[in-house]
Amino acid sequence: MPNSQDRIFGYDLIKTIAIIMIVFYHLGGIDYGVFETGHFYLPNLNKFFSGLCAAGVPLFFMVNGALVIHKKMQLKQLLFKAFHSLFLLVFWKFVLQYFISNWLLNIKENMVHFWFLGTLSIIYLISIILQKSTCLRYSVIAFLCFFPFLYNFIWDIYLFFSPSFNSFKIIHTGFFTLYSILYYFLGDHLRNHQISRYYSLFLTLLGLILVNFEVVAMSNHFLAVYDGVNSSFPTFGALFMSVGIFLFFKDVSLNDGFTKKIISFVGQNTLGIFIFHVLIILILHKFIPCLFFHNNLIVSLSISLLITLFASFISMIINHSFFSFLVSLSSRF
Repeated sequence: MPNSQDRIFGYDLIKTIAIIMIVFYHLGGIDYGVFETGHFYLPNLNKFFSGLCAAGVPLFFMVNGALVIHKKMQLKQLLFKAFHSLFLLVFWKFVLQYFISNWLLNIKENMVHFWFLGTLSIIYLISIILQKSTCLRYSVIAFLCFFPFLYNFIWDIYLFFSPSFNSFKIIHTGFFTLYSILYYFLGDHLRNHQISRYYSLFLTLLGLILVNFEVVAMSNHFLAVYDGVNSSFPTFGALFMSVGIFLFFKDVSLNDGFTKKIISFVGQNTLGIFIFHVLIILILHKFIPCLFFHNNLIVSLSISLLITLFASFISMIINHSFFSFLVSLSSRF
């Protein structure tokens, strides 16, 4: 585990916020209202503010880019990070889903959150090429700004005004999760940028409004309450929120104290939390199902914080064990 003095507190804070968003989203159990036939759906307050969670995963890509790109890593270093991410995906998906969840606990739900590690490994591999050519890098980033981000935004506008349009269900794309490349390089680009806190808050609020605009458009099109988080990663709403939150918190510093120690502790274990939190939630679903019925935001947030801390301790224990190499990224991610 690295010395806390070698860490950037602002990035630990961003990662802590992001992982709590992800745990909160996966926890679920909140009353987001229902779509009523013949009525125009508008998100309730629970749904509106939960849209902030759409910035969770993008923030991780941004922090990763801010920490990695400027170091100009050699080919073998990037290859190691790519294949290590794939190793973590295969190993922990087998242990947590197939061995513990499916076999020991007879919980059959699929742990789909491991897609992040696969995408991260692809980013490392692609960055090997993109870091060699400035022209190619900007061309790819420009392409991603128009497709899928602008493409999805145009669909949101169209469906908002024409909810009955027969879209053949081909109306939203994440371009095979490669939208994450934009977030990755954006993190490095914004790393040394200074910007007004008010402007950062404005971007965050604008992004939240755009995410909920999509929720309204998609809900009234599909005649059901739209997800508005995981499906919103490749949208301008998530992009603006992520940029606003990243710029607002990246330069924050705290004097040594309990709060800083907790945030730094969570920040250096975020990958472990990400890996383990879904299993914890599935166990709670199985043995304490009453936790997941019509919770309000405060209750769900409190449970999410407890899960985050518990998963942090699991990660820390493994990270100090003989098998620490299995989650070694958790101390540097």
